[in-house]
Amino acid sequence: MASVPVIPDSYNHVLAELECLDPLLSALRLDSSRLKCTCIDVSKRWLALGSSGGGLNLIQKDGWKQRLFLTHKEGAICRVACCLHDEDYVAVATSQGLVVVWELNQERRGKPERIYVSSEHKGRKVTALCWDTAALRVFVGDHVGKVSAIKINTSKQGKAAATFVMFPVQIITTVDSRVVQLDYLDGRLLISSLTRTYLCDTEREKFWKIGNKERDGEFGACFFPVGKNSGNQQPLIYCARPGSRMWEVNFDGEVQSTHQFKQLLSSPPLPVITLRQDPHYTGSSCSPQSLSFPKLLYLTEHCVVTWTERGIYIFLPQSVQVLLWSEVKDIQDIAVHKSELFCLHTNGKVVHLSLLLVDRCVERLMRRGFWALAARVSCLFQNSIVSCRARKNLPLDKLEHLKSQLDASTQQDLTVQLEELISKLEPLDSACSSRRSSISSHESFSVLDSGIYRVISRRGSQSDEDSCSLHSQTFSEDERLKEFPVHHEDEQLELGHCFMTFYFDSICQRTCLMRLWWLTLTGARHFSHSIFLCHSAPHLLSSLSRLSKKVFPALYAKPQKRLAHFI
Repeated sequence: MASVPVIPDSYNHVLAELECLDPLLSALRLDSSRLKCTCIDVSKRWLALGSSGGGLNLIQKDGWKQRLFLTHKEGAICRVACCLHDEDYVAVATSQGLVVVWELNQERRGKPERIYVSSEHKGRKVTALCWDTAALRVFVGDHVGKVSAIKINTSKQGKAAATFVMFPVQIITTVDSRVVQLDYLDGRLLISSLTRTYLCDTEREKFWKIGNKERDGEFGACFFPVGKNSGNQQPLIYCARPGSRMWEVNFDGEVQSTHQFKQLLSSPPLPVITLRQDPHYTGSSCSPQSLSFPKLLYLTEHCVVTWTERGIYIFLPQSVQVLLWSEVKDIQDIAVHKSELFCLHTNGKVVHLSLLLVDRCVERLMRRGFWALAARVSCLFQNSIVSCRARKNLPLDKLEHLKSQLDASTQQDLTVQLEELISKLEPLDSACSSRRSSISSHESFSVLDSGIYRVISRRGSQSDEDSCSLHSQTFSEDERLKEFPVHHEDEQLELGHCFMTFYFDSICQRTCLMRLWWLTLTGARHFSHSIFLCHSAPHLLSSLSRLSKKVFPALYAKPQKRLAHFI
């Protein structure tokens, strides 16, 4: 049996096509040479497909059954944008340059109706549409650089207001060349043209040019929202530059740094997991890629996605890393929602991809009964599968079940490869029990109702050393662990022993989770405690701190009361 190239363990994400949209396009009659899909957008509820015949198809993503069809006599649909904060509204631009805003009336189960038609860009090609993230306002950009804003008056505000009040179109600005991309966040409008990127404060009507160096061609730009637990940190902006570069820009439009991805893109492409063909990986590096990114889109947490005529590229720009890139040809446009990508190809075909962890991908394939493909992905990404993080979703028994579903006569090679993968795995139960036994042999412990193990040891005993070694074993799988020490000075305790508390995950039965509390008494009888958190869950810090005051009130009491509590 020939050896199969194995993907390095540094890659633990994959793009997967878990469902084919060809039957949907066929049912919508968008697969013919006469009528095809021309534009695309997506929201939490809707997939919006504009057609060359002037129709807009709105398909509910849950089941792909509920559909709306909106007709336009003003020409083919060239742009569509769903309102993300109120999915009862959608805006389209036609080939004649008209912008039509629809109210779907889904809450009242009424018929969709046009509530605004703008002719501000009539006779021009609308190249970008973008909704305000809070108000009912649509931003429009065209091929000559004109940018306008349409403020919507809705029937939800009352029939009288909807009938008699029509807000005029506001001209935001006119830039020096065609508008390539628009993006909006927290009162700021980002305008990317063929030559540079502009930042506009729409409330105070202030404009900034981002950077000093111009460019020539289609280069996108997008806002990069910060996490919920980033305090007062402002959002970032990423602007595409020639030669596979990006500018990192602060919210005031000042360039902070330039990120270079050219050399990082010399890695081989990862296969797209699809039912259409078996995944294939060569393992041979390619030459560095000097690319122009026509659009940048914020994708799920920490990621930015873009594409070229060669493939799809997903970056972690803050850490200057390439999460993955995969060869996908002839992409015209991409619409994203969280970790979902809907790719519109130049021939009108639409492909639905999901960005998944490898173990999640295998799990979903098994759930759908695609056993052979699940086994091939497992063997191809075996370096990622054997990691403890992946084995939470793919324990040994699941892989054994996967092997049992393969046909040993027709899929012998695949079965042998999967057996080799299984042989590399140590059962989690045995690993967990062996570590628990190492604890119990040196310390006494009790299991609380919450699943927390309270280990009691004498100061200076062998168990103290073992607990330290256990701590190193527990967290060696993740070198990016963060420690948050909290020191209390001038507090002395007359304790003859210390308490150590570990949390064992009852779901995956493994010891390598978080050590929530570690109470130790030094030779100077000085009290301190630390909270250890995994890097992937820093938001637990504040919650654990609040919880600890309720569960362990003695820790925050006076020393005399605390002493009485523990004794």
